[in-house]
Parts: sequence; structure tokens; C-alpha cells
Amino acid sequence: MDALSKEYLISFYSKQLMLHGDRPEALRWDPVGQKIRYRVMLEMAPSLAGKRVLDYGCGKGDLYAYIMEHAGSVDYTGWDINPDLIALARAKHPGASFEVADADELHPGESFDVIFICGVFNNRVQGVHESMLNTLESLFEIAREAVVFNALSSHARDKAVELNYTSPEELAFYVSERLTPHYDLRQDYVPGDFTLCLHKQGGRA
Repeated sequence: MDALSKEYLISFYSKQLMLHGDRPEALRWDPVGQKIRYRVMLEMAPSLAGKRVLDYGCGKGDLYAYIMEHAGSVDYTGWDINPDLIALARAKHPGASFEVADADELHPGESFDVIFICGVFNNRVQGVHESMLNTLESLFEIAREAVVFNALSSHARDKAVELNYTSPEELAFYVSERLTPHYDLRQDYVPGDFTLCLHKQGGRA
């Protein structure tokens, strides 16, 4: 994703945060749908207790709060490109680590047990598809156990022109050819949505 697209996304979500405040709508989620997606992602992930977890595109830290409530204590790090969202996340969750960071800026030797990518590529901006694939590859490389990825499905009946929709089947094929044959795909929880869990080996522990 080019610099102009990133600047657009940063500005867009800062305005959404000003409009909606500390609510799921600031990230274009509805409260019920957000929790359903989080539940499915945790169901598909390996056990998180005591693990080092990265929440890529963490927003204001809502997934961290859900993990702490439903999966127990983890060594959590949240990354987002938006400084306003990171500032709010730090204020809400002082016990977690939140950083203004991007997959383009990985540190040598960086690794996490499980990495979550929830709805990060749902906005239609230039280069979003290529950025999604590059990010998946970069983050899968530094994951020790799994990457859990969520996106809007190309099978959605009602599509908004400003949103990006991904083919679950095409992405699964790409993953199986380029990254790992060990993956799980779910499309049974919210219409027009899917979650893909990429395992380093074997499957869910």
C-alpha cells in the first residue's frame, strides 16, 4: 500500500474516532458483529494462555479486552498505523503494549506465537489486495504457531463501493500454494464475512 493510501486511512479513522468516540462504530464495526468475529477468531486460534500475541491493526485495543476476558492472560502487543487510535488504546489498557507500527517495518528477530489480523483490509484503497498478500506473507514468517485473518467476503450480497471484498477460495488457494497447506476456513457465522487460520504445522492445538 502506498504512502497516500496510508495517509487516507489514518485521516479517515481519526475522523471516525472523533465522530463516534470509543465505540466499535469508530472502526466501522457494529458491536454485535465485532464480538462474533472475535469469538470465531479465538475459536480457530491455538490456545492463547501465556502466549505472545500480536494484534495487527489493533485500533483502540478492543480485541485485547476480549482476549483478556475470554482467553486468559497473554503477552499482548498491538500495532496500528493510526497514532490517535494507539493513544486511546494505551490510555484504556496500560497493561498492554501498543505501538504505531506497520508490517513494512518489522524488526530483525521479531516473532509472536499467534498473530491476529481482523478487518484490516476492508477498505477499498489503491494497492489494498497486494498489501494484504504481502502482509500475510511477512507476518506468517514471524508467527511461531498461527496467523488468524478476517475479511469481508466477495460472496456478500450487498456490497458497498467503498469497501474491499476478498474471495475466500482464492485467498485459501494462495495460502496453500505460497505459505502453508495447514489452514482452516470458516464462513458460517456472519453473512459476507470469513476467517482464515494459517497454521505453521498440523493444525489447532
